[in-house]
Amino acid sequence: MLQSRSLWFNTPINTRTSHALQNARKEQILKETFQTLSKNEHSSKSEPKIIKEAIPLAYSIPDKHANRADLVMFQRERLDANILVASLDFNPAIRVPSQTTIELNLAGFSMPSRPNPPEQKLRMALPQKHPEWPVALAELMPPNIETLHVPMVAYENRAMAASEILDQGVARRALLTIPNPPLPSFPTLDELETNTYSDFFDLDLVCLSRQEEGGYLFAITIIPHADLQLPKFDQHYNFLIDRANSIQRDRLVASKNAVLKALNELSPDDTFNIIVFDNKVEKLFSSSKSPDVVTISQAKSFLDTVNLGSFFTPADLYKSLLLTLPQQVRNDELYTNILMTDGENLAKKSAQHSILQTWTWQNNNRVALYSISMSSDHQLANLDVASALNKGCLYTSTTNSGIKRKILKLMKNIQTPIAKNISCHAINKSSSQPIELYPGSYELPYLYLDQPFVIIGVTDSLDDFILFVQGRLKDRWMNIKKTISFVNAKKASQSLKQEWAHHQAYRCYNRYTRDANPSHLAEAREWLQPFGIPPAFQ
Repeated sequence: MLQSRSLWFNTPINTRTSHALQNARKEQILKETFQTLSKNEHSSKSEPKIIKEAIPLAYSIPDKHANRADLVMFQRERLDANILVASLDFNPAIRVPSQTTIELNLAGFSMPSRPNPPEQKLRMALPQKHPEWPVALAELMPPNIETLHVPMVAYENRAMAASEILDQGVARRALLTIPNPPLPSFPTLDELETNTYSDFFDLDLVCLSRQEEGGYLFAITIIPHADLQLPKFDQHYNFLIDRANSIQRDRLVASKNAVLKALNELSPDDTFNIIVFDNKVEKLFSSSKSPDVVTISQAKSFLDTVNLGSFFTPADLYKSLLLTLPQQVRNDELYTNILMTDGENLAKKSAQHSILQTWTWQNNNRVALYSISMSSDHQLANLDVASALNKGCLYTSTTNSGIKRKILKLMKNIQTPIAKNISCHAINKSSSQPIELYPGSYELPYLYLDQPFVIIGVTDSLDDFILFVQGRLKDRWMNIKKTISFVNAKKASQSLKQEWAHHQAYRCYNRYTRDANPSHLAEAREWLQPFGIPPAFQ
């Protein structure tokens, strides 16, 4: 019984015992106890003993606990029941400041199957306070006595039931049941605010053999169903127009007209703002406004006053982008920057550092950056990297009139977002070989209804694998699980190798923005050189 339960004794003395009686008892205890100080305190580990003598009172209850009937007190009474205990593996438990051990004369406790051994002296230790105990035993000790705390000991033998002790009237036992640890409870998908949307997406798979390196390249395009109905994110748009002298007048006019057309594509629930910049920055509104007749009219009047900057006023991209960073982004909203520039000042290393490193780090994926430029611009590589590292991409036009088409195409692609915070994982079903996916979770763009979402991967064999795609919807999480089989995969063109090299370079640039190690730039150049792609960070 003692091997599985903790044994507690309640004092039969009235809890209102006077202080005088308690003090007299303390003096008697100390007198009996300190008579043993001259004896040898060293004893070996002993076998279970039988108590043949009464247990002397070890301590009394302090005044602050005088009304607690459930505290432990050992009384000068004989225990008629055979109480089972195990031998203790510890040494001196109760010490006085002089380091002299106080030995208590205990009658030996024994197993029923053993003969009663001669009386021996055991030194006792007090266990740690249990969460269900009202007070630790150490709190009951006199302040000049130290107590060695030891862990609770669990016993298995149940030779004596608690009812036997109660029936004998020797002491009352308070059963302290230690609860079992709770078993793990796995929440449901609904409790996790997660929905499975595997049946609402189709996949298109193409594959290409890597003859020199070995293995295979593949690309998976996630295609949402056109009838997929989900709560729409609250979108906030910032249109940034470069008016530096390098833009030239015709291109600036085309950019302003394109922005006015884009405002007509906004939803009533969206908000927008317009920022024009060279070395100075001007904003249409102090804070974003919803598109309506009044605000669009104000936008037109504002753009009519925007003129080309002087020859000596280069564009400050960093300052204009810095004004677009929100302090906090809720789960149900998206922020998007649409930047119309030639990126001419990115030829300077200081400007490259401020945009590709400082602003990207400050942004921390809060705002998606899309850039619209001319195909003849010289800083397309830097604009492409700046957009890719901030969950966007670069659109290029061959003519000024094509700028309007590009921005309208962009607005159509991103006007219906499905999920953000996308992550993709692949699990090989037949081997332990890992499957690499690009881009990484840090660079993955948002998932839109009308914009292709392409994942590129590398595998050593054409074995089936499971693709998991997860993302944040407006009000909950989305989970997509698809089994990928190469049986019906289409053969990809050689352009897939170029796209894969691009993603490898993006990964190198991402590392460079974090640690500024130039070896990452050298590695990126090695990936892009076979395809004649100019690297960023010139």
